[in-house]
Amino acid sequence: MGESKKNRPAVVSVQLTLTARAVRNALSHSLSERGLYPGQDAVLIAIAEEKDGISLRDLADRLQVRPPTVTKTMTRLSAQGIVERRPSRLDARQSFVHLTEKGLGLVAEVKAARAAVEKRALKGVKAKDARRLRKMLKRIERNFTADGAANPLEEAED
Repeated sequence: MGESKKNRPAVVSVQLTLTARAVRNALSHSLSERGLYPGQDAVLIAIAEEKDGISLRDLADRLQVRPPTVTKTMTRLSAQGIVERRPSRLDARQSFVHLTEKGLGLVAEVKAARAAVEKRALKGVKAKDARRLRKMLKRIERNFTADGAANPLEEAED
């Protein structure tokens, strides 16, 4: 016999997965209209936050992905004319990634796309509840990042 909805066990992880997928799909659709792939939005924002560029190793650390994932993403973004590598001013042996003019223009579009998805996701949710949800989600994330669990951004680029 099937269980009624009332008697089904609540499976938070399943709902988190479904919700994250829905949000990611909405953002991916918006990004694809701008010629970007899933995960590239986080890369653009991270690079934009660094006025003097960022090394690939530091970028990988910030995004919590493996260096080969960042290298592949940089190759793609460079081919699209969105980023460029420049030698470090302090150590010419090291290169830093910078946004091109095209990349800088995309940052505002990425931020707008993220804001639109967030607005859609939180439609009908009170501000107080949204703050509480954000705190709970951060707590859940810490439960997994403490033991070095895999990051889903890795899978988006692989």
